[in-house]
Amino acid sequence: MFLKKSKKTYKGKAYETYALTESYREGGKVKHKHIANLGALTPEQADKIRKVLKTVQLEDAFVGRLSDVVAKKHYKFLDIAVLDDIWKELDLDQFFSELPYVEAMTINRCLDPRTKINIKDWTESTALPRLQGSELPEEYDVYRTLDKIADRETDLQKHLYWKYTNLGLVAKNTVIYDITSSYFEGTKCILASHGYSRDHRPGRQQVVIAIVITPEGYPLYWQVLPGNTQDITTVKDLVNVLKKRFGIEKCLLVFDRGMVSSENLAAVSGQELTYVSALDKDEIRNLEFLDQDSFDFSSESWQEELLALGFNAYDKNLYYREYTWNKKRYIIAFSYNLHQEQKQLRQKHLQKVKEFLGSCNNELQNAKRSRNREKTEEKIRNYLKKHKMHKIFSWKLEPITVKANTSKGQRMVNSFQIVYSIDEARLKEESLLDGITCFVTNESPEDLSSRQVISQYRRKDKTEEAFQEIKSYLRLRPFHLTREKRVKAHVSICVLGYLLFNSLEQKLKQAEQSLSAPAALELLGNCQINQISPKDSETYVESITELTKEQAELLKSLNLEHLTWKRSLSKLLEHSTM
Repeated sequence: MFLKKSKKTYKGKAYETYALTESYREGGKVKHKHIANLGALTPEQADKIRKVLKTVQLEDAFVGRLSDVVAKKHYKFLDIAVLDDIWKELDLDQFFSELPYVEAMTINRCLDPRTKINIKDWTESTALPRLQGSELPEEYDVYRTLDKIADRETDLQKHLYWKYTNLGLVAKNTVIYDITSSYFEGTKCILASHGYSRDHRPGRQQVVIAIVITPEGYPLYWQVLPGNTQDITTVKDLVNVLKKRFGIEKCLLVFDRGMVSSENLAAVSGQELTYVSALDKDEIRNLEFLDQDSFDFSSESWQEELLALGFNAYDKNLYYREYTWNKKRYIIAFSYNLHQEQKQLRQKHLQKVKEFLGSCNNELQNAKRSRNREKTEEKIRNYLKKHKMHKIFSWKLEPITVKANTSKGQRMVNSFQIVYSIDEARLKEESLLDGITCFVTNESPEDLSSRQVISQYRRKDKTEEAFQEIKSYLRLRPFHLTREKRVKAHVSICVLGYLLFNSLEQKLKQAEQSLSAPAALELLGNCQINQISPKDSETYVESITELTKEQAELLKSLNLEHLTWKRSLSKLLEHSTM
């Protein structure tokens, strides 16, 4: 049935009239049947009648006021869909085809980290089960999944390396290596022990986490180690893994100065791998070819002085010169900005320590009870080490007796006085290397120039970024798990979460978007699947939140427009009952 408009002329004047008309087919021809004349109508009246006729013909039509329509449920959609698309691009849906909770736990880490027992409820409030095309097992399967992840850790790392290679995500045979630590919260694990805490929680048991990433930030290898593992002991095992697990015969290994030792460098060289690293200040002082007294660049003509000594300009702030010693290449670099920063920081720390010792002496002089020598010494030692002044200050505690005023009157208590001196010669020696960095490599100059050695080491910051994202956004710490397999699996989930973050970061970078991955996901997260229904009705329809201009532009720039195409949404929104 439709509204038919006719034009008639009466006494030279044109009129428009309307009639209700019904279409039917007879003898293979479409004919019209007149139902009723409606006479002349205003355009507004005609439009209303057309809408009523259209509504009558729709099976899921609802006639009522807007206030009678409510949204009863929401499901997280667009941020989930973007991460799911990356997951599938890396074929992780195939690798974990029998473990749907792996993707759920990983995406949850990226968006709204929850405890493992809450994963099922969280996942069911999202579009992920629809995107996966399956229902999740019972909630306790999360823990069984963790055990299986740990068993497949090696295969997962091989899969990722193969996938990076096929997608062209690994540009060169270069990897970056670093380690960090993470502590436990009131739990025990066979791997947990006390060690050097990079989380500044020395009183907590911890594990050490080693990670290898590509220069583009893609995680390649990771391992959970006992909490007392030393940095320098991990490199030799890593070299063997790179060769045996991934078949990497030629590779440039970039690692932090904390892992430099003659044993580690020999292990890398012995495996015919090359490396780039840096030395700490104590190691720089032991370089026999280096004349430290010649490095006094506090004058305004520091650039001319460096050029006269054979240095080359890396940029306006950094100058470098290469030396060869004991079959290794050493690139000595001087940064004027770093020189000024380190000089000012040392003076700041020097002043802080003086103030601290003065405050301690005042506190000890006014002690109300006898002081313990060991605890007092430990307090001073820790403060000096924290500010890297333990080699500059010489000190001792001299016993004193002071009068203490108490509620019961005066009494004598045993206390101490800190007597200290500053080693001016050591202070000068420390300052000689301000602004100096020494890079070391066994790569040939033909394959890696001095400039490239510096730029490769600077890319090491990628691992620090990875650890920062894993610990902050993905909330790696603290651990609440106790079984070794589940601790390892938790780390794997966090690494996979970082992989999704980094993949999205790379796409944003290629699209010349200034948004970070978390900011992009927050923007997209406002687009949800909404369940809409008349009040007091069990029937409903589903639709997605209308895309904003910013969301649409972001999807287009990332080549992810297909996520909101009609054919993509049809399966996701087939739950409607109206």
